[in-house]
Amino acid sequence: MTDKVKIEAKSNSTTTDLRLIQYQLKKLNKDSYQLFTKLSLHCKEMKLIRDYGEELKSALLTDGKKYYNRLLKFRKLVDSFTAKKSEVTQKSTWKHGTCIKDLQEMMKSIEDILTDNKSEERMIAEILLQQEVDLWQDCLNMERRITCWEKNELKTEDKTILNLQKTTSGSASLSTRLGIRNNNLPPEINDFQNFLDNHGGRTGGWTEEEHSKFLKQLKAFQIQKVQIKKLTSEHTVSAAVKQTDDDDESALQIDEAKTIKDTGEGDYMSEFHHHLANLLLTKTPEEVAKHVKWWEEYQKLEIGKRKAIQKWNENRRLNLQSKSNSETDEYEKINNDGLCLMKKEIQRMSASQLEARKAELELWRQQRGEMKRQEEEIKRQAEIEAKQAQMKMIKKKQTANQLNQLSARRKAKAEREISRQKLLEQIKLQKTVQVTRDRERLIQLTKGWEIRLSQPKTETVINQGLNLSLPSGRMIPEWRRNI
Repeated sequence: MTDKVKIEAKSNSTTTDLRLIQYQLKKLNKDSYQLFTKLSLHCKEMKLIRDYGEELKSALLTDGKKYYNRLLKFRKLVDSFTAKKSEVTQKSTWKHGTCIKDLQEMMKSIEDILTDNKSEERMIAEILLQQEVDLWQDCLNMERRITCWEKNELKTEDKTILNLQKTTSGSASLSTRLGIRNNNLPPEINDFQNFLDNHGGRTGGWTEEEHSKFLKQLKAFQIQKVQIKKLTSEHTVSAAVKQTDDDDESALQIDEAKTIKDTGEGDYMSEFHHHLANLLLTKTPEEVAKHVKWWEEYQKLEIGKRKAIQKWNENRRLNLQSKSNSETDEYEKINNDGLCLMKKEIQRMSASQLEARKAELELWRQQRGEMKRQEEEIKRQAEIEAKQAQMKMIKKKQTANQLNQLSARRKAKAEREISRQKLLEQIKLQKTVQVTRDRERLIQLTKGWEIRLSQPKTETVINQGLNLSLPSGRMIPEWRRNI
């Protein structure tokens, strides 16, 4: 008795604990929803997430109701079929004809419902597969962008090599994280995808610019290689044609041509590696040689993938053709007695079902179009907001630049004013007098003449020169003048 009481007490305690946990869970959900709504009021992204979640919930409810109604209809048909079958077994043999026809009609309606469901499921699966492929491609593109950003941030060659190793390992782990591997795909496609994941994508771990330069140079190299092969073949042919009595000399010429051909290709290839390494400036000749091997392997695997896809498409076409042929054979095996009635009933039922199917498809397309429009509107709003933010940043930068320019102009103006003041002070110290010429001074009297003219007039003896009639005593000594 004591054990039973203990067990009952434990069960009661556990039930109470469970109820408490359930109550706490409900309260926590309510609080989280309220907090989420408050956040969505302030943050636009949270609001978008909440709206998207509500749309998904409404879509799930509508789809669930639709499929639930279909399953109910299907179940009713199956129940009526089983009831009719039991009635046929109990009735007499002369009434079996009409009952069998009813059973056949019911079976036909059940088969039509099943085929419609299968076709719709196939369409939905194809759409989901396409969306999955698009998502996978977007993820790969995003990963490549991130790797490019990381490469640009690293400066030294050692860091770039480590970064390439990280990107290759990251690209290999991406497919495992997303779970994109499909065992139903051909092995060639899986091999090609594994090769891409393990060797840095479609550019082999190089950037798109480097890979495009590599392809351009490789194409030119292959053209030159073909020309060299033609020249070597012509040389060997001429050496063989000119084979005369000296067989040894001709054999030596052929051997020389072969050695030139064998060594020339290797030297030319190494020259190509060095030339491309000098052109890129970020890769060594050994890395270029590895990239050439990678490119050859990539081309082989891509050709194998294309062939596998063509083969798969051909097999799919043959399977569809065989299925259609088998379906026609099954229809031909129907009894000839009620063939006309069955055909009319099939036409009537198929038309009604086609109309219902068309209506459902139209609804589904409308819903899908509405969802796409909403997504486009959200994207457009996000782009507009991003552009507005970018414009604000540009305006801020422009205003800052204008302010800097104004301050620089003011500083330059102040410096110019200071230098001008200094120059003016220096000019004052070093002043030079410039006098304009007065042409009337040439005609005016000088101050000496003015003084002479201002003095009183006195009689002055004016010497009019020597009297030539009188003898002059010039050039005569004094002791002979009066002789």
